[in-house]
Amino acid sequence: MGAAKKLPDLYKETGPDDRAPVVTLIGSNLPQAYLDEAEPSPLMESASRLWRRIVFAFKLVIVLLLVGGYPAMMAASHKIDTRDVVLSQAAPWASPEAGTAMTLIGRELTGAGWADDRAAWHPAAQLKALPAWQEGLISALSEHTALMAQLTPNELGQPDADLNAAGRLLAPASDSEGTPRLNAAAEAIQRYEGRLSRGLVSAPGGIEAFRAEAKLMASWAAASEQILRDSANSAQAWPASRRDVEAIYLARAKAHVAGQMLSATLSAEPELLASRDAVEARDRALMAWRRAATFNPLIVSSQAGTGRILSDHPAVMTFYMQEAEAAMMALIAAAEPQPVATETVSDGATAP
Repeated sequence: MGAAKKLPDLYKETGPDDRAPVVTLIGSNLPQAYLDEAEPSPLMESASRLWRRIVFAFKLVIVLLLVGGYPAMMAASHKIDTRDVVLSQAAPWASPEAGTAMTLIGRELTGAGWADDRAAWHPAAQLKALPAWQEGLISALSEHTALMAQLTPNELGQPDADLNAAGRLLAPASDSEGTPRLNAAAEAIQRYEGRLSRGLVSAPGGIEAFRAEAKLMASWAAASEQILRDSANSAQAWPASRRDVEAIYLARAKAHVAGQMLSATLSAEPELLASRDAVEARDRALMAWRRAATFNPLIVSSQAGTGRILSDHPAVMTFYMQEAEAAMMALIAAAEPQPVATETVSDGATAP
């Protein structure tokens, strides 16, 4: 079929004798034979194929962004900071525990941000591990700060006002935003640090204060063990349920706080560990807390029974917390003042 016959009727002109249509191009009259042999331009065909490929690639990118972009943003929002707290030596803190607490709070607010304050559409609002980590972190800091308030009574025998307020503000609460409360708690701790540096209040210290603090940390391990044991004995979802993930990250956060606070306390009072056994017990305790805090499987799994396919991570974390609890009890025993051995010299005997 000739190319002229394919043209729209609008461009066909026929004479009274029904001769073949004549197509008039701009500036020239081409015969029918030329039009029959005409071919599309190779350049325009290449341009047409290139344009179709560009449109297809653009549509594919949009589909990939819609399907994989949100999960990628969720993964990027998962930020668990288990770095050791290193306080500045240029401006030493009067209370290393206060400096450690403020550093841990600041890392969450300026790093991942408070997950529970995010809007429902935000990727961080869909996470399970990060909210559990942050809840465990502030609950441990709340209990530790409240204990420090009890160990720092004022002249009336009441707990320190600033530390007591910080302990209440740090307690997890689902009916209010976390960011304003954490900022207020940090300000209260900063006020206590300022009064302590000016000598207006005395920091808790001594073997009794250390024993109370160590027992509190051991209780965190015991409470985490019970939660993890319940998860290890049941398999509610595959590879793990939301409850399993939350149990592991709650325990990790408390282990992180325990290790950092223990290190801060002992750096302020190295005389608490006078014996070699006490120093070794401290090292074992810090290592146990560190191992639990940095336990970070790529995919959490909870397999009841033998776990032939995947690991049972709640059971593994339970073991780590048991080791940390035992190490803390050993540290308490090693830090106890040892009775001085005396020799009884009988009458008439000469002591060597």
